[in-house]
Amino acid sequence: MAKQTEWKTETYGGVLNFLATAYIPAVHAAILTQAGLPFEGALVGAILTSIIGTFIAGLFNLPLLLLPGMGINALFTYTLVLQMGLSWQGALAVSFVSGALVVLLTVTKVARKLANAFPPIIHDGLTVGLGLFLILIGLEAAGIVSGGGGALLHIGDLGERPVQVAFLSLFVAILLFLKMGPSSFLWTIAFGVGLSAVMGTLDWTGEFALTPFFESFGTVFGNVSFAESASPIFLVAVGVLTLVLLIENISLIQNQTRAIGKDADAPKGLVAQGLSTMAGAMFGSSPTVSTVEVAAGISVGARGGIASFVTSGLYVVSLLLLPLFAIIPVTAIAPVSIIIGMMMFQNVKHLPLDNWEHAFPAILVIIMIPFTYSIVDGIGLGFIAYTMIVLFKKGYRSLSPVVGVLTVLFLVFFSLPVWL
Repeated sequence: MAKQTEWKTETYGGVLNFLATAYIPAVHAAILTQAGLPFEGALVGAILTSIIGTFIAGLFNLPLLLLPGMGINALFTYTLVLQMGLSWQGALAVSFVSGALVVLLTVTKVARKLANAFPPIIHDGLTVGLGLFLILIGLEAAGIVSGGGGALLHIGDLGERPVQVAFLSLFVAILLFLKMGPSSFLWTIAFGVGLSAVMGTLDWTGEFALTPFFESFGTVFGNVSFAESASPIFLVAVGVLTLVLLIENISLIQNQTRAIGKDADAPKGLVAQGLSTMAGAMFGSSPTVSTVEVAAGISVGARGGIASFVTSGLYVVSLLLLPLFAIIPVTAIAPVSIIIGMMMFQNVKHLPLDNWEHAFPAILVIIMIPFTYSIVDGIGLGFIAYTMIVLFKKGYRSLSPVVGVLTVLFLVFFSLPVWL
């Protein structure tokens, strides 16, 4: 009877985890299209990455959700591709190498040392800055804010129906979130699609065919290019992405394994994350993270790999619904991105803003990520400010060697345009 109860609990947890994250593939694919990937191919890649990521977590007997990461996909698109100039194929190669390094550093126990040396104030600033960046991206994609007209940003054209749909969807999304939390995201997207249909902005041909999606995926699958791997930009990109993956996932996985009473299995979770990132790169996806939505399954008692296998299986079934994902307009997706950004922005409460020694670097990271449209620039300027303050206040003996090396690398990165 106890075994039956365990299976029932794990299955229920796996179903909840799927429902809590089913919005991710469409939102993720919409972001990657701006890096040049076709939406249909990126969507299939996102679902396949979710399938393999959750399956790998199950093999490690952990109820984790290793899915394409929100925020990390923004780094992939807006920093690696649009700002640093890598092709999306080269950015996938960066993801593959970073995933391999996460596995290697975890197995050799170096990952823990790197994470411990990383200034917490920069980490908290990074989370808040990524949140603000996602908010800006969502507002801009929906047309709620736009550029030009004598200002960097201003309110969008409220006379346009898509903008009206986005505004209404955002307000409804906020109300639904207050009532239901992250589980409301599916309802938010459904409302946005319905409202678009009613207001005549929904673009749907009426066809329900899977073939175009898998044909598009054929142009993405395995399209990882190392042609740019000898360039300094590629090496900087690998270093930054690996560091971000380690810092974000170590803290997430530690908290999640602690919640299920498996503290000692945190390194297994990090290895699984690295492997899923490598697989995701082959499927045309930016790196995975252990998503916070796993709290849905954990809250009802999911403790093992069965929950992950159930979630993986449900993502397999979702491949049959690809045409439904494709008709979702950006005005329905953007409100979800905005609310995710707001959730990440809440980490500002952890910042000691009354201590300027710590506040300056964190605030630099927070404001420079969206203002420069570059996550790397934001992190780099924060690191440089942090190092200068530590050296000025306490001397070089107080500076972590890891932070010192990273600061030098960022200085080199900012100097590249002068040399090249």
